[in-house]
Amino acid sequence: MRDNDKVTYLNNIVDTLKKKEILLNNLKVITMKQSEILDAEEFAADEFDKTIDEKQRSIDALLKLDEGFMDTYERVKADLLANPTDYVTEISQAKALIKKQTDISIELQALEEKNKVKLSVHLTKGRQKGRDFRTSSRTAAAYYKNMSNRHQDGDSYFLDSKK
Repeated sequence: MRDNDKVTYLNNIVDTLKKKEILLNNLKVITMKQSEILDAEEFAADEFDKTIDEKQRSIDALLKLDEGFMDTYERVKADLLANPTDYVTEISQAKALIKKQTDISIELQALEEKNKVKLSVHLTKGRQKGRDFRTSSRTAAAYYKNMSNRHQDGDSYFLDSKK
């Protein structure tokens, strides 16, 4: 026999799963944007940082939804396990949504792995540019120091031809 309170909880679970799917799709869009930034000829660090902030907000929202989901599920778990046939519609909806979210999560993981490799390449290039810059700076500084010290050695560049 269906319990109206349990049906309400199950509907909340389904609504939570729908919201979670929207957030996962949003994360996927942000991750694809990060990929575009990483593929660009010139790495836009500020833009990349903004996407990280966006992503963090979405992840925080996902965590809150997961907490609410688990709290609600714990309330109906015993009844669902005891009487699964009473809630077939709600259970099948939830299963379908969870399957979609799993698929999105797998895509998201693959995109993240690709972005991780791309970011590693950018960081390596950045370190190399930094090393090259430091080396040329040291070389230039040593050259200028050497050139400025030549005048202080006491050696004259001009010969006095009168003596």
